[in-house]
Amino acid sequence: MRVCGLRALQKTRGHVITPFADMLKSEARLFYNRTVCGHVISDIAHLPNEVLIDDVVLNTMSDLDRVMAYHPVETPTRYKFAAYTGFWWQRSKPFSCKLHDYTTFQDNELLDPLFMDMCKSLNELFITDVMLSLIRRCPTRDVCADQNKTFKYIDLKDSLHYFLKYRHYTAQGLELFLKGLDTCPLVT
Repeated sequence: MRVCGLRALQKTRGHVITPFADMLKSEARLFYNRTVCGHVISDIAHLPNEVLIDDVVLNTMSDLDRVMAYHPVETPTRYKFAAYTGFWWQRSKPFSCKLHDYTTFQDNELLDPLFMDMCKSLNELFITDVMLSLIRRCPTRDVCADQNKTFKYIDLKDSLHYFLKYRHYTAQGLELFLKGLDTCPLVT
């Protein structure tokens, strides 16, 4: 039933949906082959589930279509696009951990807290980077007027990852958070 929905949506918005799905799948494969904190993701996770990624795309685009039907906007903002993508990625969770029990590993060093946290938050680690790139937020040397009120990029990334992992949120709340990332403290 969902595939039919995706096909129907692709007929009307295929020029957006196909590249969007391809981009998410490509980024997921890149992440799968990446090394994070000394651990190769492909050693920790199964290949990303492309059926679930298609579900992320379908739900994101359906929600954005509903938003645009009720608001006088031609296209959603990059914040709204990133927020709904992140929201639906978190609901679908296309990455899954290979670890099923603790006896899988003979080497207890692998059971350190960082490794275990990575196993439990693969989707959050991935979608944090994707959302920040969708709003074109990346490390920069530019500074705001009041450096006492600014955070380093890594602090921001860690906070977003923590927020996605432990907080209850909506796509709208996530959108507001992402918009706030581009504000600079007021110069007085």
